[in-house]
Amino acid sequence: IIINRRAHLTLDEGQAWRISSRLDADKMHAAAQTLVGTHDFTTFRDTDCQAKSPVKTLNAISVSRYGDRVEVTCRSRSFLHRQVRSIVGSLVDVGRGKQPVGWIADILAAAERTACGPISPPDGLYLEKVDYE
Repeated sequence: IIINRRAHLTLDEGQAWRISSRLDADKMHAAAQTLVGTHDFTTFRDTDCQAKSPVKTLNAISVSRYGDRVEVTCRSRSFLHRQVRSIVGSLVDVGRGKQPVGWIADILAAAERTACGPISPPDGLYLEKVDYE
């Protein structure tokens, strides 16, 4: 959860990431769609990740705006260490206009941790649901 406004957080302090500069959630959503599917997510993997393989399947990702609230939702069977925070941080660079929409596909293809954008803080990261089939 990202709160996209100039005013500091009060009730949401520690519960969301506040970004004061305007984010374009539509561009963030468009950029995120290149991540759907099975890919080598090395770019979005923490250097201390203990997973045997960086290949993961991201079933769905969406970026939606509700007033000053921007929600990024990811669905997958499993994630790499800091994968979601790395993805969100990179999408924020797109939303701020620092990077073009196609940049996410470029850094994914690079399969290099150094290509990743900033890592988002843990504030606002939630495990919403675990589904056992």
